[in-house]
Amino acid sequence: MGEYEEFAEALFGQLSVEIDEEKEITQLAIKAKEGLADKVQFKELEDITREIFPVFKDKVEDFLGVKVPDDIQLKFPELEELKKMKGDKVFADKEAKKYVTELFHAVAKEDLKKIAELMQQDTPKYLVYSTYAIQYISKITTTYGDYLDSVIYLNKFILSKYPQIILYKQGEPYESRFENVNSGYLGAVKMTVLEELIHSAQENLQQVNKNAAMEVNKINEELANIILSLDTETVNKLSEYCQLQTVPDNFPFAKKANLFFFLNPDHFLIEQIGPDVMTFTHVEIDPKIEESIPQLLGIYKRWLV
Repeated sequence: MGEYEEFAEALFGQLSVEIDEEKEITQLAIKAKEGLADKVQFKELEDITREIFPVFKDKVEDFLGVKVPDDIQLKFPELEELKKMKGDKVFADKEAKKYVTELFHAVAKEDLKKIAELMQQDTPKYLVYSTYAIQYISKITTTYGDYLDSVIYLNKFILSKYPQIILYKQGEPYESRFENVNSGYLGAVKMTVLEELIHSAQENLQQVNKNAAMEVNKINEELANIILSLDTETVNKLSEYCQLQTVPDNFPFAKKANLFFFLNPDHFLIEQIGPDVMTFTHVEIDPKIEESIPQLLGIYKRWLV
């Protein structure tokens, strides 16, 4: 197995808790469906949502005093489709967007071979956008809904399975316990629809955030290119100076990846430097680091603007 394949495995290692939980939920849902059989029946997620949506839309408009778009759609993706959709929430330019879509589709399908190919195809982009895949997909089982481009997404994998699993785990008699569990189910759906309707009323703010995120991702890609172009001696020297985890010499990509993740503005400026020595217009970095990567200070200043 080559270094790229091993690095792809490491990505799934970081997602292992989430993936294991998804499998457990799937297995429990099958048992719950069989156990509950015809004894009790929860209303379909789609039916509940479409019933409450117009009422909640009016209430949100009245409360916020802001018009909610009339063209909002409702979608109910299962697990794999929801993971793919998360890639749409990564804001990047046209060239990078195609790469992000392929990456998220590969992660959704747990296609290690494809991920390794994408890593080799454009390593800087992988370093930047794989972090989004880990961040977004690792929270799937705790995410009930989402909003993007006039579409409200409700997590069917979770919302339609949890009530059955909860009731099944409570045990017999299911009929007498149903009302309490069903109340929680309805409350979760209502809360999710309400939250995403509020998000839908913030289109202008979302556009500002989208533009800012695209610029940040471009800067991060630039930094990734710089670090990947460093020679072995410089990488080893910086890794030792920054006290990064030791990586064997036969894993050069992993060494550079560790350095990128450490010097990435999101990590380095916030967690390493901190606000006490940084303002929105000024930042100082260790001279020894700047000596090896003279472009770094300029990148950080642009990131802060």
